[in-house]
Amino acid sequence: MTIKPFKPTRRQFLGTGAAATALATTNIISAPAIASNKTVKFTLAWLAQGTSLYVYAAKGKGLFKKRGIDVQISRGYGSLASAQSIASGQFDFGVVIAPPLILSIAKGLPLTAIATVDYDATMGVGVLQDSPIRTAKDLVGKQVGGVPTSAEYPFFPAFLQRAGIAKADVPISHFDNQVLERALTEKQVAAIMGVGSSSLPVMLSKGIKARWLLYSSTGLRTYGQTIVTRPEIVQRDPQLCQAVSDALMEGIALTMRDPQEATDLLFKEVPEMALNSNGKQFIRVGLGIAHNTQVRPEAMQNGIGWGNPDVYREMIDLVAEYTGTPDMKKPSVEDVYSNRFVGNVKLSDAEWKAVETRSAEFGKLIG
Repeated sequence: MTIKPFKPTRRQFLGTGAAATALATTNIISAPAIASNKTVKFTLAWLAQGTSLYVYAAKGKGLFKKRGIDVQISRGYGSLASAQSIASGQFDFGVVIAPPLILSIAKGLPLTAIATVDYDATMGVGVLQDSPIRTAKDLVGKQVGGVPTSAEYPFFPAFLQRAGIAKADVPISHFDNQVLERALTEKQVAAIMGVGSSSLPVMLSKGIKARWLLYSSTGLRTYGQTIVTRPEIVQRDPQLCQAVSDALMEGIALTMRDPQEATDLLFKEVPEMALNSNGKQFIRVGLGIAHNTQVRPEAMQNGIGWGNPDVYREMIDLVAEYTGTPDMKKPSVEDVYSNRFVGNVKLSDAEWKAVETRSAEFGKLIG
């Protein structure tokens, strides 16, 4: 269904061109942004894992504290739930995957993103490593399992369409999310829809050999994690938004420069994870996949956290076409995202090369 055009209301304080004001430095930003301690409630999109390690690394390294922020991190229950809890004021900032963020804004929730964490949501189709399915066209006639309420499910038809496949040629079976991965391992289906950065760390840490065929392999670009707050916070306290963004982007840089230190910081913040027999492998896989999706021109050229407005425009159109309803209003790029608070944290070319080399093994699992 068609989403009605929307006349933006927040253009006065949202912008997308931070590259021109970015500070070209690989050093940690040292000046505190806030004079006195301020409590900030922050929600993840899900449980602590390798893809969200940067949040705990930033806290454990004191990157929030040096800016006068006392951050309280809570687990999430999915991006839509995270978006709702931020919009309602339960949390000040948090992590929301880009497509659910756009959908939430289209539904009228007061939200906006101030940083882009990774550049592929890793939505796609999971298969066992020995599966003959290598490209989208190999799915023709194969049974694919999916959870209708999941984030990637609505975009499966777009994936098929871009691959030149008729939706009717790929039979779909519906499952509860608690049994979806088991349906694949027991070969009840040939493939499952899912988010690779969430499912692969779980499966691989349990010894289940799997890989992901990404929607982006057909040119369907979707960003992953974004750092989200409410527009009124951006308007009322831009200094706080800058401080939170800088701390988190430095946290990402820390995970890239010293993955072991970052992992140790996570285990200090969430000690029960270190006691889990699969915990270290679970974190290693998740962090490796995250890094593989972060080595992109956007961050390498403009600074960690920078998002391409053209990709956001594509995602808005995608969400409008596949999840829109007549009562929704189509947001503009400026309503969804701003580059205003990113561009201060950069890696050297040598550091980016090191990240690319370390994460190459995980790139073979998602493609």
